[in-house]
Amino acid sequence: MKKDKNYNEIDLKNYKDSSGVSLREMNFGLWISENRRRFIKLTIIFLILLSAGFFIYSSYNYFIYFFSNQADKLTTDSFLSSPRKVVTNLEVGAPSVFKIEERFDLAVLLKNPNDKFLANFNYCFKQGEQELDCKKNFILPGEEKYILALGQTIKNDQENVAFVIKDIFWQRINAHQIPNWSNFLAERLNFSFADINFATANNSGLSEKIGLNTLEFNINNLSPYSYYEVPLNILLYNGSELLGVHQYLLTRFLTGESRNVKISWPGNLTTVNRSEIKPDLNITESGVYLKYQGRQP
Repeated sequence: MKKDKNYNEIDLKNYKDSSGVSLREMNFGLWISENRRRFIKLTIIFLILLSAGFFIYSSYNYFIYFFSNQADKLTTDSFLSSPRKVVTNLEVGAPSVFKIEERFDLAVLLKNPNDKFLANFNYCFKQGEQELDCKKNFILPGEEKYILALGQTIKNDQENVAFVIKDIFWQRINAHQIPNWSNFLAERLNFSFADINFATANNSGLSEKIGLNTLEFNINNLSPYSYYEVPLNILLYNGSELLGVHQYLLTRFLTGESRNVKISWPGNLTTVNRSEIKPDLNITESGVYLKYQGRQP
């Protein structure tokens, strides 16, 4: 076949559209259009696999978190089935009863011999079948503390008063979160007491008609933490003999803050020669800590 003399060959490689689009760009666009469905399918498959991966990862971590927490919060019965997690029962003393005019203050000494487990429990002070005071409380690992019930009305003075723990829930200290319990405890319960002065009703000078004992002291929060509330158990002794108890509540106690406290209450405590003030604070609970709010303008 002979070529027409008027025919001119065109090199498509050198073709340029008037709009400025090259032949290579046109071919690429055509290829994209032809494979658009395939790209959409591959994108959908990739997103499905990515979502499935995130779902499996999240489910695995939730599973580990849930079951590790369940393993740390065990009742006494569940410990019996696990030799590695056996706890020793709390040591419970005999209740002490102190008459304050027409009412009675009750106290019982508890000791937790376990250095890696804290206990949350429900308890009741009872007289016979009558429940006098029923509440919830806690005891930290290795702690020795008094459980108090103030201003109770009981019959026959001190007869048949008992202390009963109804339910107890053991919780193992998480070594990943709290690697050193002693340091954790010392840092958060770093309160100092100074100028402790107890005056009995005979020499307090508050009133001639009503015998009022007074206790005055300074407390300083040396810890780096602020607290919504700091309950204080006040124990009054003659030597090693407990003669009376009281309670006081500090509110919004800030880090570095120092307070002077002066309280008074009735009772015949003329032989008291020693006072102890002990914070009763569950430092493992995040809700006890006062969040930093900054300075007010």
